Amino acid sequence: MARLSCCHAIALLMTVAPAAAFERAPLPSEGALEACPEQGAGFGRIPGTTTCIRVSGRIAVGTDAGARVRSPSTAASYGRLSVDTRSQTDAGPLRSFVRIDAGQR
Repeated sequence: MARLSCCHAIALLMTVAPAAAFERAPLPSEGALEACPEQGAGFGRIPGTTTCIRVSGRIAVGTDAGARVRSPSTAASYGRLSVDTRSQTDAGPLRSFVRIDAGQR
C-alpha cells in the first residue's frame, strides 16, 4: 500500500509542476540566421559560428497534351536542392557546395 501512495505522489508532482520548469534553454544554434552580405545574396550566418549558408532549389512539373500524344498520362517532374556553405579560415576561404538533382525531364 505504501508503494501505491508513493507512485501517486510522483504522479501528483508531475502534473502539478509547471510546464515551464521542464523547458530547456535555447541553444545558440536555434536563433534566427543573420544576413551574410559579404558572401552574396541569400546567405545567412549560422548563429554561434562564422559559417554562412545558402539553401536553394527548384521544382518543375509539366505534362504533354495534344492530338499527337500517345499516352495521356505523360508527365515530367524535376527537382533540385542546393546547399552552399562558406567560412573564413586561417588558410583562407573554405567553401562546400552540394547539388542534388532528381526526377525526369
